[in-house]
Amino acid sequence: MSNLATALVETAQRYPQDLAVQGAGRFLTYAELDEFSARAAGGLLAHGVVPGDRVGLRLPYSPAFTVLFFGALRTGAITVPLSPMGRSLAVPPRHDACGTRLVFTAPDPATAQEARGSDTTLVPVGSDFLDQMTFWPQHTSVTDRGDHDPAAMVRTEGTARSALSITFSHRALREAALTARAPVGGTAMNNERLCASFPSAGPAYGLTALMQSGACLSARGGRAAVSPGRRGEMAALCLATGPGERR
Repeated sequence: MSNLATALVETAQRYPQDLAVQGAGRFLTYAELDEFSARAAGGLLAHGVVPGDRVGLRLPYSPAFTVLFFGALRTGAITVPLSPMGRSLAVPPRHDACGTRLVFTAPDPATAQEARGSDTTLVPVGSDFLDQMTFWPQHTSVTDRGDHDPAAMVRTEGTARSALSITFSHRALREAALTARAPVGGTAMNNERLCASFPSAGPAYGLTALMQSGACLSARGGRAAVSPGRRGEMAALCLATGPGERR
């Protein structure tokens, strides 16, 4: 099976109590990341998402982004990372936002306005989003996808109608995860931990978001085990707030 989400399942089985991702005041072990992504997949299936559908993630770098990223991959959907500072994604009826009809987005007053009279379903992701997901149904299986099946699409700068995009296959994402320790955006990653900060806006947002999410599997921290009653100090992926992000 080529789906990148299988790598998360396997890692969670081998290192369940190791820290996988931390950021925005939240810590997730591999077991927790696996469970939350399974619940994200269950929620997406309940929304009618099927393999090949595009799921937009207009979120700052956070554990919620990583959870939804792997949740979408579990269903066989295509993830579309979108800058939180980007233009409106809501579109008139009978159209879509670059093929993305379901978009997870940070809540703000403009979000409700965007959703009115639009075919795009905007799902707000607040600070308690992961807590709410504990009540979502789990979809523990992973949809089989071929090596060359699309897994993610990164939009370039431009309007929703004129923006170009680059599509990455599951094979490309797996290879990117294996090389995730290479410098990205001028920030070096060591053999145990990735701690990166990138701006919220710009043409590189989608690409760096994908690489950071995949990096949590290839940069596993050997000293990240969680002791009973406390959290370890190192995570495989530490997401630092980038310039312009909401704190």
